[in-house]
Amino acid sequence: MPFVEIVGVTSTNKTFSIAFAFIINEKEESYKWVLMCLRLTLEKCMQPRVIVTDRELALVNACQQVFPYATRLLCRWHITENIRKHCKALIPLKAEWKSFRVMWSILVESPTWTSYTENYRKLQSMLREHQDVLQYLDDVWLNKYKEMFVSVWIDQHLNFGQRTSSRVEGQHSVLKKYLQEKNYSLAKFVGAIDRFVKSQLTAINESFEKSMIVSKHEHRFSCFDLLRGNVSLKALDMLIEELQRVYQVDSSNCGCKLQNSCGLPCACMLSAYLNSDICGDGKFEMFKETYNKQPEAVKKSMMRKLLDIFQPSKTHIREPAIQKNTRGRPSLKKQKQKQTDSINQAPRRRSFSTMPKFVELNNREPARHSSYITTIPDLKEEPDLNEIPDLKEEPDLNEIPDLKEEPQSCYNHRLIDEIQVMFHPYITHIQDVEGDGNCGFRAISVCLGYGENDWLYVRRQLLDELLSSYDAYARVFTDGIGELYTSLNFLESPAPKRYWLLMPETCILIANRFGVVLTFLTNQGSLTFFPLWKGPEEFLYHRVITISLVYGNHYVMVQLEGDCPLPTISAFWIRHKAPCAAGWETMFMSRLELYRQLKPYNPETPFITIEDC
Repeated sequence: MPFVEIVGVTSTNKTFSIAFAFIINEKEESYKWVLMCLRLTLEKCMQPRVIVTDRELALVNACQQVFPYATRLLCRWHITENIRKHCKALIPLKAEWKSFRVMWSILVESPTWTSYTENYRKLQSMLREHQDVLQYLDDVWLNKYKEMFVSVWIDQHLNFGQRTSSRVEGQHSVLKKYLQEKNYSLAKFVGAIDRFVKSQLTAINESFEKSMIVSKHEHRFSCFDLLRGNVSLKALDMLIEELQRVYQVDSSNCGCKLQNSCGLPCACMLSAYLNSDICGDGKFEMFKETYNKQPEAVKKSMMRKLLDIFQPSKTHIREPAIQKNTRGRPSLKKQKQKQTDSINQAPRRRSFSTMPKFVELNNREPARHSSYITTIPDLKEEPDLNEIPDLKEEPDLNEIPDLKEEPQSCYNHRLIDEIQVMFHPYITHIQDVEGDGNCGFRAISVCLGYGENDWLYVRRQLLDELLSSYDAYARVFTDGIGELYTSLNFLESPAPKRYWLLMPETCILIANRFGVVLTFLTNQGSLTFFPLWKGPEEFLYHRVITISLVYGNHYVMVQLEGDCPLPTISAFWIRHKAPCAAGWETMFMSRLELYRQLKPYNPETPFITIEDC
């Protein structure tokens, strides 16, 4: 029996299945029945606006009858294949055939009516000795269907870049992997489809989560400040490409393709937006509403930042200390004194401890030049994972800052603005690490109580965690597990971009491997990760560690004290946790609820009308 599959595409460029159906035959009435069933399920939803099919007349006619207001497009790939089968024998010379295919592609991609007319004239000239080919193109495709596959027409509709039915072919191929036997009962077949759709849902939720918390370096434009974390990475990628055209076109020759086909600002609209005056009235009103909803500690932090901007003469921010004498070797006496000092205090790279006891906080950057080198640990020697700090030790009250008096060193830290305001009253320490591409692993190493130079050990542990349970993680990360493996399988410094810490996937590995609760902070949105397959009763200590993404491409360690808010739980954990791991959410429920209360939310956020930009 013929099998019908209907798919769609998300804003994150992920494919999802809409409907499946078995039909008796491939006639118009059968297709019409399938589409009528689909329309009934969409009774209170938006109807399809664009439908892409191959040139199966029964299906095309059924779409016209059931969804008369939808724009119908023909798959370019099927058209090209039909032309190849019919015309290749008529153009025997390889060079001529190659030139014809290039010219046909140019004709199909014509962005305007003028360019289409010019390209068609060139095609006629090229095929003057192959009139049978030209007649086939005219009679079968161009005269009847050019409005359904040539860019000048189809890009006037919201097709979101979909010009072929290859997504259906791809999803059908994936579905076959779930059908491991040739003969399936209907019950087994429905079960396979259920698993197939759930895997799609997992991938889609992961892509949404990544768009919320991942900030690509190439997206760090000021005009994208309100978009990062609120629109998909795919949309921002498309806008980046359009930004490159801003200084090459104007409203007379822009074409507005991106606006018409994807609903995103085109080059001429971006140019008008970038050159327009900035009005801050709306932003000031939003700030006032957000400010009034915050607790007193957060209000104080926000007010201090405003005063630093409007009254710079009264700010507490100071330039970092710079070593004045950078020439010559220190005297023997000074070297001995530094060695003595280094023995009496924690090493510079190992100044963080997971114990609640904290010594003096210093917000100043280290000197630009150092006249001595700290000892680099042997990375072949693995740190002792069983060495757990004594959390029962009573902290020295003389060494803990008075939290009622906000720690000036943290509020004035150069990275404080990169962290969500709600966490500021709870921050007791921010430790920067070397930005060599391994900064994420360095920050995790510091969080675990090791030195940042033990990053290689962390990499190896996470790689071992992935490989030791590869099949289980493949079900968690689906199509992203290959990228995750690549990001971990690099043991050198500096690390190229493809080997950077991959978020949020690596957070799951960290929580599972080291038995910790990991909070990942960004300005776009923050997440909490619990161990997936072990409950809190299986761990003697319940350590909460925190890293933060700053400047969109660098990770640092953040120490949060007390019962600080815990961000939203990751969708990975919610969907894939073992039953025994459910206790984590119960244990930290009050802190999760505190985050929901403090998280800024404005239900009356206005929609942005593109025409008003």
